[in-house]
Amino acid sequence: MSEITVHCLLRNEEKFVRQAIMSVLPIAQRVLVYDTGSTDATLDVVSSIDSDKIEIVQKKSSGSRDLTEYRNEMIEQTTTEWFMLVDGDEIYPADSVRRIVDEMERIPQNIHRIVVHRRHFVGSFNLISPVDGLGRIFRTSRIRIRKDYPYQTSCLRDDPSAPFNQFSMQFPEDIFFFHCNYLVRSSKDAELGRFRGWRKPPFPVHPYLGPWPERLELNGIAHRMTPKLFCAWMGMNARVLWLRRFRLI
Repeated sequence: MSEITVHCLLRNEEKFVRQAIMSVLPIAQRVLVYDTGSTDATLDVVSSIDSDKIEIVQKKSSGSRDLTEYRNEMIEQTTTEWFMLVDGDEIYPADSVRRIVDEMERIPQNIHRIVVHRRHFVGSFNLISPVDGLGRIFRTSRIRIRKDYPYQTSCLRDDPSAPFNQFSMQFPEDIFFFHCNYLVRSSKDAELGRFRGWRKPPFPVHPYLGPWPERLELNGIAHRMTPKLFCAWMGMNARVLWLRRFRLI
């Protein structure tokens, strides 16, 4: 298997960070964690994971430009052929991780960026948005990160203007991760302001009745359509439409 270093850039991700790291630990040679000033239990949670693969670096600043510099610093500290971006709210199902191992053996030499599909939980574990894709696995020697957060993007080191289609490929849609961005991720969410709530809620959302990530702690979820879930489904879509109509998001 091609060796992968996981890059995990964190701030106040106490709720899902354990599940996120644990979900990709089986395929990581190393997990490089940069904490950029968490004020919740994030560092305690990461430190409690029993694995010598994990290396924690503490950074005090988390400005928009700092986050891009940290991404590139992590690349410079990576010795594996590939690195994989995994944020503290991204959880991979075990089957997707197994499939990644198989797919990585067949990556052409001209491919340096791999798009992985994601599914967003919206408001609850029973509501989910349509699938989209995001560059998540990169060839270490060829990639740099540019632009300030939240507009970060990847580019080729030797040709920053090259379009993605020249060096990218996409995994099949059944290889994906769950994204918990639209859920409460920390007891200190409010402290992050625009760094936490800049993404507009997706539309439409659909009911989701499983399966869920193996390591996710689920309470009060519905395993079949219920009146409560139906109302939550309709209400969430109506709310997003109303907010967009009046340009509040």
